[in-house]
Amino acid sequence: MQAKAARFTNKLPLPSSSSNILSMDYLQSLYARIMGINFQEIGTFAFSSNDSIPRKVVAFGNVLLDQTAHLPDTQLLERYKLSLNTRAELDVETLAKVTTEAISDNNNQQQDPHLGGSALNTVRILKRLGTEPMFFGAVGDDKHSVIVEDLLRKDGMDNVNYRLQKVADTPTGRCICLVHKDSLALYANIGASAKFSENFLRKIEQDEKAFFLRNAGNKQIFYIEGFFVPHREEVVTYVVRNYIRGRRRLAVNLSAPYIVQANYEHMLYLVKNAFFVIGNKDEFETFRECWGAQSIDDLAQELLKQSQTPKILLMTKGAKGVTLITNYQDEFSPPGEISFENYNVPRVENIVDTTGCGDAFAAAFLHAWLEKRPLGECVRVAGDVAAKVATQVGCNLP
Repeated sequence: MQAKAARFTNKLPLPSSSSNILSMDYLQSLYARIMGINFQEIGTFAFSSNDSIPRKVVAFGNVLLDQTAHLPDTQLLERYKLSLNTRAELDVETLAKVTTEAISDNNNQQQDPHLGGSALNTVRILKRLGTEPMFFGAVGDDKHSVIVEDLLRKDGMDNVNYRLQKVADTPTGRCICLVHKDSLALYANIGASAKFSENFLRKIEQDEKAFFLRNAGNKQIFYIEGFFVPHREEVVTYVVRNYIRGRRRLAVNLSAPYIVQANYEHMLYLVKNAFFVIGNKDEFETFRECWGAQSIDDLAQELLKQSQTPKILLMTKGAKGVTLITNYQDEFSPPGEISFENYNVPRVENIVDTTGCGDAFAAAFLHAWLEKRPLGECVRVAGDVAAKVATQVGCNLP
């Protein structure tokens, strides 16, 4: 359907109408969950460990064991020819050396490993918010996979449906976050995650009778992080062709400019089939350059006009807010008028670690959308949750 002329508005996340009361009630309820109220006792929400219940969100992503090191100077970076304000991959040997030196040489206090991986971060936040997810990934058959499984249990993830393929000949993925003053760098090797196979997914589907699929007439989101795309093009293509239909929606996180650039054709395939496209401004700019559009607005116009189904594009811009571009009207309507809406985000005074804020933003937005909140409120909730994550080490809530 041909979209109508675009509508440009500039909004604050806080509604000014009488719906404010409902919005605040919802946020208070959400924050109560985050702060640990036992909803099993009051009957509002109960975690379920029943593996036979298909989850509303099924995520595919890399499994990483993360560590954070605060550097007093840049000598280590210079020695290994690394740069701040960078996301990149290193070979297994170099990453191990950098991690060992960064943690031990600087007597770092934040040396305990924690769960990482973009989609796994999103899944963990979804669970904290009250949406039960399912996760597919891969680990090595090594000591680090044991740590991962132990951390999953400690984080309460033993109640989450997760299916981890164990790869015998490849180590579990690892990531080091190097922080110096107000800058940071993320270096990773995804290890066994690169070997998650279509055959493993098919086997789970067959052995467990595809229990994770909801009826196509019911809401369900299949979430794929961009970092998962390299080496697993067959897997994500299989997901799109076999699972995405009806009200089963695809959500794609662009993840990083280098991922978009190096895997553009397949990222384009995913974006064209996606209902949700999530990324920061740099990632959307890279996608725009690869597409050949003059501006992000032009890119969005073309993407939405070419799609026969609605799309929701979410572009985060750090402290400058969030841009929501969509032609979505409601669950059962065809694409409507294209709108461009800008939202402010909360100011965070005590920032500790911004890694994982984008993953938390995605989780909170999808959680609110599944609870049938208005899109503007979904953005507001997402911004607030991401702000809370920025006050913690790693992708965690208080």
